[in-house]
Amino acid sequence: MRILTSVAMLIAASCPLVAEIDLSDPAEPWLQTPVGLTEEVPPPFEPISLDGARASVWGRSYALAGPFPAQMTSQGEPLFAEPMRLVLTAGGQTHTLSGGEVAVGLQRDDRVEFTSTASAGAFTVSTSSWLEFDGVMQVNLTLTGAGTVDALAVEVPIAPDRALFLHEHSQWGTHEYLPIPPEAGWTRAKGWHAQTWIGDHQRGFTFVTEHPGDLMAPTESQIQYERTADALIFRANLIGQPTEIAGEMTWTLGLQASPGKPLPVGWHARHVGNLAEPGPEGVETFRERGQNIGLVWNDREEFFSYPQVNEPEQIKSAVAAYHEAGIRNVIYITLSGTGPSPVHERHRAEWMMSIEDGKPLFGDAETYSSTCPASSYADWLVWAVDQAMAEYDLDGVYIDNAGPYYCTNAAHGCGGERGRTYPYFANRELHKRLWNVIRARKPETGLIWEHNSRTSNSFQLTFCDIYSDGEHFRVKSRGEITDITLPFLAITGTGRQFGSQPCFLPSALNVREEWSQWLVGRLLVHGNAMMMVPGWLDQSVLAAPLRARLEFGLDTEPVEWFTPEETPAWLPLTRGEGVLVGGYRREDNAVLLTVYNSTEEKTQARFDLRPLEAEAGPVVAHDAVTSAPCTRLGPNLVVSIPALSFRMVRIEPR
Repeated sequence: MRILTSVAMLIAASCPLVAEIDLSDPAEPWLQTPVGLTEEVPPPFEPISLDGARASVWGRSYALAGPFPAQMTSQGEPLFAEPMRLVLTAGGQTHTLSGGEVAVGLQRDDRVEFTSTASAGAFTVSTSSWLEFDGVMQVNLTLTGAGTVDALAVEVPIAPDRALFLHEHSQWGTHEYLPIPPEAGWTRAKGWHAQTWIGDHQRGFTFVTEHPGDLMAPTESQIQYERTADALIFRANLIGQPTEIAGEMTWTLGLQASPGKPLPVGWHARHVGNLAEPGPEGVETFRERGQNIGLVWNDREEFFSYPQVNEPEQIKSAVAAYHEAGIRNVIYITLSGTGPSPVHERHRAEWMMSIEDGKPLFGDAETYSSTCPASSYADWLVWAVDQAMAEYDLDGVYIDNAGPYYCTNAAHGCGGERGRTYPYFANRELHKRLWNVIRARKPETGLIWEHNSRTSNSFQLTFCDIYSDGEHFRVKSRGEITDITLPFLAITGTGRQFGSQPCFLPSALNVREEWSQWLVGRLLVHGNAMMMVPGWLDQSVLAAPLRARLEFGLDTEPVEWFTPEETPAWLPLTRGEGVLVGGYRREDNAVLLTVYNSTEEKTQARFDLRPLEAEAGPVVAHDAVTSAPCTRLGPNLVVSIPALSFRMVRIEPR
């Protein structure tokens, strides 16, 4: 309570509430005292604990040493097979820098700063680094000396069991979600991308560089992977060809072990809708769909992506009605652009996310234009969200195009000699500030829900409650929609590796019922709900399962959750090819299963109920959607699943 009170007091003191957001006020109150900045650590995060050179944050620990951590752990498991290292080759000699002393400077609950220095032949490597409570670490690395450097690389030996999946991305157009082959000898070489995430089903490691020019190597070998018998070696080539050094060169790198926070109790029952319609009819529609979080869409805002609505009293009344029904409401914003309000006109040139010719990345310079989180737009947006929450009693925000996108606008420090800036650190800082103001207003019900198709990254997802991936699957046939692969869902479909709830955003442009059955089953079996968008999904296919999840008590009951790769020992399973099973078990031994058939033929799954009945006594089973009894043959529960479809089954003590 002390932390939240402190954040709330900071906000209230720095920015008194106004009757309505005044976009024409040239006094710029949001610039006078920026909000959302605090040294307090908000729940569910924990203060940094420092024991010698070992720093611990929620769920993770970092062994601080030399230029990089010697080890990172997540959920009690080490991420590295060997210490992370810097490898420098010059004058025919190779120097490997790992481990070593660090000097700790600033020590606060929310932040620790430290430095290191080491020699590598004729060169000196020094680092100035910080670690914050979410586990993000920034390493500012400086190479000093004179002469030719043949190669300089960051190497991260990931423990074999941790290196199951790989996610690479910069923004919408460049992304990969891949399984990593387990066999020694596998290699991969790629050009620069801003973020690499490597992990398993529960945890992972993130590496970030913000500029393409940070990796000075041939484009076909800027980033490399090599699977050995003992590790997966991730290599970022800071210098990949002979380069003359005269003085110093610097790099800024980002690291994080994930997940950054725990998933909250009851998150499986948070079901989102794309529009909170005014009036009692909207409430009833949400109930019918099994939804409990609604979005005040941008067509209700006075200007695009400005949290000031055009019909304030109507929205206040609607929000009150939804709250009475237990439905939370968030308002639309985007980090990628603004509309032509007075404040936008005053700050357009500085806010603009520009490309090389000085034009905005999106829109045009006169009306709508793209915005960069590294600009003072972040100060305005956090202030405006805080004001809107107080004015309309909202529960938080929906962030569209959560980014980050690239920028070259020197007016706020982007671009430069190393090319475009992908402002990961600024984007994370904006998310952190939004988290602070939203939790200060609504400690128990506050929400950040964002859309980040193709760009799921741990830096920002740590400060996010719900994220929507999937809009990039703009498909017209089931053959295309099958590109929603199991590795993609394993990485971004369960939320475990990021501590944020996944909520798929379907974008099937020519919806048919069977496609909806195929897609809904594929997601529900991973514990993933979906955003219900009219025209992109047969809503009747999703509504009934969502209601069944609520009726099972996922919003209130503690549950054991399992996904397809971890079917529990208490439910032995015999299944046809292409059948996946995921589900929940309550403390009273009631079970809710999703049984999914990815094939084009009808098939069966058989569950041996004897281990469960040995604990719970006799059980009965029925279809959780239709209430029809399920077939039992002796000790086996027999579930028939149509082609490209699913069934939801509820098992309960008799």
